[in-house]
Amino acid sequence: MTDRMTARRLIGASAAALVIGFAAAGVILTLPSQPATAQPPAGGPSAPLDPGVIQRHGAAVTELVRRQIAELPSSRDLERVAMVGELLKTRPDIAGTRTLETIDHRSAIASGLGNNLRLTIGLTTPERSAALSLEASAVFDPVLDLTIGYGRVDAEHRTRIGKAITKAVNADGFNINSPFKNLPPTEKTEQAQVMDMRLRPVKGGELIELEVEATPGRQFGAPNESLNYTLQVTQELPWGGTLSITDRTAQREVYYRDGYYWQDGMWSTNLTGSLNMPLPFTKDFGLDNEKNASARAAAAVAERADWDLQVILNAILLEVDTAWFDTVRGLESLETTVGNRDLIRKQKERMDRLYALNQTTRLRKARIDAEAVKAEVRVEQALNDYIAVSQTLSSLIGDPALIGADAIYLPVDYAEDLARVGPITLDDAVRTAEENRPDFKVDDLNRTIRGISEALARNKARPDIRFSASATGSQAGTTYGYADPLQSHAAVATPDSLNQSYGLAMTYPWANRSAEAGAEIARLGTRDQDYSSKALHNRVRREVTERLAAVQSSRARAQAGAAEVENLATAVASLERQQAITGTVSEDELIVATRWLLGARLSLTGARVEAKQAESGLLHAQGIIAGALAQRTAASQFDRARIGLLADAGHLSFFKPVAARSGADTRTDAKP
Repeated sequence: MTDRMTARRLIGASAAALVIGFAAAGVILTLPSQPATAQPPAGGPSAPLDPGVIQRHGAAVTELVRRQIAELPSSRDLERVAMVGELLKTRPDIAGTRTLETIDHRSAIASGLGNNLRLTIGLTTPERSAALSLEASAVFDPVLDLTIGYGRVDAEHRTRIGKAITKAVNADGFNINSPFKNLPPTEKTEQAQVMDMRLRPVKGGELIELEVEATPGRQFGAPNESLNYTLQVTQELPWGGTLSITDRTAQREVYYRDGYYWQDGMWSTNLTGSLNMPLPFTKDFGLDNEKNASARAAAAVAERADWDLQVILNAILLEVDTAWFDTVRGLESLETTVGNRDLIRKQKERMDRLYALNQTTRLRKARIDAEAVKAEVRVEQALNDYIAVSQTLSSLIGDPALIGADAIYLPVDYAEDLARVGPITLDDAVRTAEENRPDFKVDDLNRTIRGISEALARNKARPDIRFSASATGSQAGTTYGYADPLQSHAAVATPDSLNQSYGLAMTYPWANRSAEAGAEIARLGTRDQDYSSKALHNRVRREVTERLAAVQSSRARAQAGAAEVENLATAVASLERQQAITGTVSEDELIVATRWLLGARLSLTGARVEAKQAESGLLHAQGIIAGALAQRTAASQFDRARIGLLADAGHLSFFKPVAARSGADTRTDAKP
């Protein structure tokens, strides 16, 4: 709406500039000629133009152009503003501190959308749903794990002096001292000679001190150091299961002799691949597995959030449009009532003159006085009704923080809206509703979500049989590896060792009653959704039929009311002429005719407004109220064409106009 208003002002300024230029040229051509004696010689400078004349003509043309594009109120709108302003001066208790502001149909729609808290809250729902959809689908993104580790093995050679107790032999032969037991460490057992085999009684072991090797020390005299690089990629498979590939590369300083290590054999690589997945036709296999189903359901919910927002938007547009036309009816009724009051006042003034001249009776004067008082009361009631409907409109389009004290809205530039009528048939209306009603889109997505839930429940009811496999190709880098990581990876296809493992596991609850019950519940939910879809189609068709009947009925009443108003206006005018000329018409006849004319005009206003409200209700029932209002409230044909171009380019999602169809509004007499 803001873009359209900006473009409208630019177009208005450009058009005004062009017209001002042509007007200035016209002023130049139409200026009166100077007398022959005052004309300058040929070839001399021409007489200067009066800047005030050019400025006055330019301002007049600019105002005319701005009124043409509905940027300024028309003269009729200004008369209504003056009328309501005068009435509010007499009722400060109603007006209060509020100001009278003019508002057109498009501005009301734009303000209603910009200041609606329900729409503001609803705008965040698609964003949250889209974020949840991304979160659910992120489970299928590869997961990369990178680990870098450092290891060092360093052992010092340490010895200690420890105390030990020698063994003793029992006299009965069970604990005989072995002659080979306590030989010196440097002697060999095969060279020992038995010198004494005497048995002696046990007197307890002998306490001696020995040198003990606590730690063996470094191998080949240097510490072993290693750098480990582990890269693991894990992928969730769309049909179920997990695939993982792990690359473990190590750089080691392996000492093979004292003080030396392999300079060109420090690198080794181990490659491991593991697969864990369900077997076909078992639980969690296929597109209906839990993770894939969650991602698909989240995507459907995100799409449904956009259509839910369209439902909220259409409802808000219908509320604002209905309230705006209610305000139009209140203003029209107030204007009609004020016109009737002015007519009664003229009759009262005439009766007062006749009574002052003793040409009428006191009874006739009392009747017209009573009718004048009733006319004033009707004006007060109409003013109260107008303020009430304006307050309702203010609650929908005004600042939520200032509701009730900001403004009294006066509709302007609505004559074309009330006069526009397009042919509509039931078949076209129903077909349009089936193609564009957002409730049907939401229902389709609900059916999709229910179908996903049912398929997931059936999948969970299957036997859980999972297959696992793992294979590791290892290089013996603990002794001698490769000179660099490129060579180690190039040799992965011919590893030093290959370890493989396979497994098959089955899990199945006894009778599987829980999963079967879940599948049955999901199936019943899908059936409920089918019934809801049928009910929605019936409800929409009934709503379209009722709205169409209301449109046709209101149009018929408006047509009949227009004819009745024309006839009654002619009759009242005829009675006034007869009373003024011949005086044969009584005040009672004129008062009754005036009341009938007032009632007919109010009925005509109500029928015309109700017809427009019924049309808006029909557009809402068809689901095209957003696009239709965008087209109908466009300030010019340029705006209307621009909306079509934006829609064709795909930049309008919620206000996309419906393609031309039977009964569509094709205006050829719109403002340029």
